[in-house]
Amino acid sequence: MNPQPAQSLAADREFCRGVLPGVSRTFALNIGLLGGSLGESVRIAYLLCRAADAIEDSWGGSGADLEARFQAFLAALDGDAAAARGLASEAGAHAAGRSDLTLLAALTRVLSVHQALPDSDRLAVRDGVRTLASGMCRYAVRATTRDVALPYLDDDAELHDYCYVVAGCVGVMLTRLFETRIGPEEPARREARRALAPAVGEALQLTNILLDWPTDVREGRCFVPATWLARHGLVPAQLTDARIADVRELALRLEALAHAALDQVPDYLDTLPSRMVRIRLFCLWPAMWARSSVRLAHREPAFPWSAERPRLSRSDLWWSAARSLLTAHDARGVRRLMGGDRVHP
Repeated sequence: MNPQPAQSLAADREFCRGVLPGVSRTFALNIGLLGGSLGESVRIAYLLCRAADAIEDSWGGSGADLEARFQAFLAALDGDAAAARGLASEAGAHAAGRSDLTLLAALTRVLSVHQALPDSDRLAVRDGVRTLASGMCRYAVRATTRDVALPYLDDDAELHDYCYVVAGCVGVMLTRLFETRIGPEEPARREARRALAPAVGEALQLTNILLDWPTDVREGRCFVPATWLARHGLVPAQLTDARIADVRELALRLEALAHAALDQVPDYLDTLPSRMVRIRLFCLWPAMWARSSVRLAHREPAFPWSAERPRLSRSDLWWSAARSLLTAHDARGVRRLMGGDRVHP
């Protein structure tokens, strides 16, 4: 894509800042922790991920339609301006007030800011978003060939693979962005950080799968693996039936996986220099909110049979964030904030 005039680029940057709250309730809170080029790179990365997500979640069609749209998105990401304009125009015709499709309709604006990022950031974002969009395409296209009564995922291996391609790779991408700001360090610390990076993303995705269980199942999408259901002789439609005791056991199993992944977040933060408090908080806040949300769901008698996703209040989000301000630099303090209360099925 050709470089944008300075005036147009400034307008596109302003658009990206303004559109973010409409497509994310919580990310818009903690992105403010990051300033300068890092803040802009992370913002653009998130918006591109949400644009890819819109293709799968908010835009119907056949498997061929989905694949064509994802391929256009990937081509646009690689600099094909015609593909970007075509996909954006088509999305605009279907947006109808949907914030995520409205974002996709503005793909050329987001990509113009992406093109202006520092070289290392631009490549890290492109690689991460490419992995995410390619993985989403693979699973979404396959889903169109399956009976709607079947789960989206087959087994534990696919559950972890899916979590990687939609979230774990984002942890890797963010780590690459962070590392350009860290400077010289011991190779062992960098290796440990890179090894833990996917778990940070997986923790948040497992949390979302758990919390979205009530709405996903009612909308015909089940992310509880088929092998889990087969063990109990269940089908997806039964996962919102409060009369079936085994449903709670499956929820506890997924809850335990989410907690186990969240337990690795403090280890990841240990690999980030204590002086990088804003980056540490940026990683810590979503993990704290995820832990609190999982606990909230566990305490809710109607979960996972209820019709709505359990949600923390905005005051809960800010209160937990405020508590972290004095301890984000300290390993023991982080563990106190993230600690304990794991539940095992």
